[in-house]
Amino acid sequence: LNVGKSDSQQFSQPRLHIWHSHTHTWVLRHCSNDIFLPFLMSSSSGLLSCKRREVGENEKDVLTGEEAEKKEGAADWEKDLEDVRFGIAVKGFQKVVELLNLQPGMTGPEVQAHVKELTKATKLSALKHMKEGGGDFSEVAAYIKDPTIFLSHCWQFTLQDIMESLEELDEDEVVWFDLFTVPQNEDPSKPPKPFSWWSSTFFKNVERIGKVVMVMKPITKPITLTRAWCVFELYACIATKSGFDVAMPAQVRESFLALIRDDHRSFFKTISSVETRKCEAGQPQDKENIARVIAGAGGFGEIDQMVIERLKEWFVRVLEDQVKTSDIVERAAYRHSLGAMCREDGKYDDAEEQLKLALEERKATLGEDHPDTLWTKAWLGQAYSFMWKQKESVAILVECLQKQKEVLGEDHEHTIFTACELGANYGVYLNRFDEGEEMLEDCLERAKRVLGEEHAQTLIIMNNLALTYATSGKADEAKELYLECIERCKEKLGEGHPETLMTMFNLGLFYKAQRAYKEAEAIYYECFQVESAICLGLCYTMSGTDLGTLHGVQRQREVPRHLSSCVCYAISVTHIGYVAARCWAQTTT
Repeated sequence: LNVGKSDSQQFSQPRLHIWHSHTHTWVLRHCSNDIFLPFLMSSSSGLLSCKRREVGENEKDVLTGEEAEKKEGAADWEKDLEDVRFGIAVKGFQKVVELLNLQPGMTGPEVQAHVKELTKATKLSALKHMKEGGGDFSEVAAYIKDPTIFLSHCWQFTLQDIMESLEELDEDEVVWFDLFTVPQNEDPSKPPKPFSWWSSTFFKNVERIGKVVMVMKPITKPITLTRAWCVFELYACIATKSGFDVAMPAQVRESFLALIRDDHRSFFKTISSVETRKCEAGQPQDKENIARVIAGAGGFGEIDQMVIERLKEWFVRVLEDQVKTSDIVERAAYRHSLGAMCREDGKYDDAEEQLKLALEERKATLGEDHPDTLWTKAWLGQAYSFMWKQKESVAILVECLQKQKEVLGEDHEHTIFTACELGANYGVYLNRFDEGEEMLEDCLERAKRVLGEEHAQTLIIMNNLALTYATSGKADEAKELYLECIERCKEKLGEGHPETLMTMFNLGLFYKAQRAYKEAEAIYYECFQVESAICLGLCYTMSGTDLGTLHGVQRQREVPRHLSSCVCYAISVTHIGYVAARCWAQTTT
């Protein structure tokens, strides 16, 4: 609805999402550039109380008394934004803690209560209170200045956690720390600050500062990624195209570097498990409001994708930095993780380059038959398989498997991994069904016995064996194994996990080949509509195209909608998917 336009120009494409409450509405999102706008709306008239353009003399707003108070309050809140612009230099942070008589073991709520009591008379933020207070605070006044970093953290963290994490930063950096920057006392003469004030304050400061640093711990399941406000701040970082980094307490970072060096998949799984729908907030109402923001910004799935992509970019940067700064032994380990990460992210050329370099470095330092050297060789063989270089893949995997059996034994997890990849090459890509089935059946038996029936590697083997059965014409065996694998994947890995979705996608292909279009349509719908950032671009894309094709068989009119969705996903996620989608679109048209 265009406010102030004539009837003929009244409606057009929307540029603002408007959310209603019983008393007023806040415009929270400007679609063209993702900037949140705290403009007050009048629900009684349905018109803007505060227009974005200048108002002419003949079109002044006519407000009720209640609306006028709200408009005046909105202006006050805008003014308050100027009062929360201060940050504290890293080199002065500990001094501020000492002068405020705060204890390192205090958590967010305890710090808030202490600061609230200290500033009760002035109603100022802790930093502004110190900056204007003089006296004992004069020695830190020079450290209070415009921030260069927006610090995202959980209130469960202690001040000690924060101070140790800041040690990673340059001492001249200036951090925007909400507990020190935002006034903790409400002014009784003003209406309470609504959620829109807080979201706008955080969003605008992220945009103004231009960089977010997130404090993250513990490594196995970072609390930060489970808190609604922290995920909102990361979204604000993405929407404003701000820089992003992560800081950790010293011991946590040490554990983190060891983890990504030796088992990158654990942390990759951690950052891939972000689900904004499940994030919690201290105030239930905040969780609901943030959910509305996310809904207006594209939905949980889209925001999850944005957040995880930004975390993955940071993860890759960390690995690249470690490759540049470590000695040759450590460098080879980090390079292996980097190559494996690229392979799992679909960047196969980068994966090949890094894994080949890691293999040469490990051969030079550890020897050709060392378990770590063989592990890198197995990953390189897998990467070749994904690149459709089956000849190179099989040659490497055969040699690697023989050595691993000698060095590690047939029941070692690494040996099982290599046998699975070789069996998939035989059964799925090269149509050597008997060899592939035999190898994968043996693999599956060993994996169930050694790793467990719900281990991720066991489920991958089940998927590969089911695909081999389907390819060789053993329909009953394939269907039974697919259904069992999907059920276990959902229980163990989750509905949005890549392995779950890929197995579902393969089952859809199977149904389609069997001309069971109704069953294929159902499985593709389920796969296509999963709101999760972990979804593989190829899985999304091919589900979309195949779903469109099925509708071409059954309901021709619905094809364009699904094909357009699939092309949109493909452009943003994967080039190979985009090519496939365009081919389907052309042939279907």
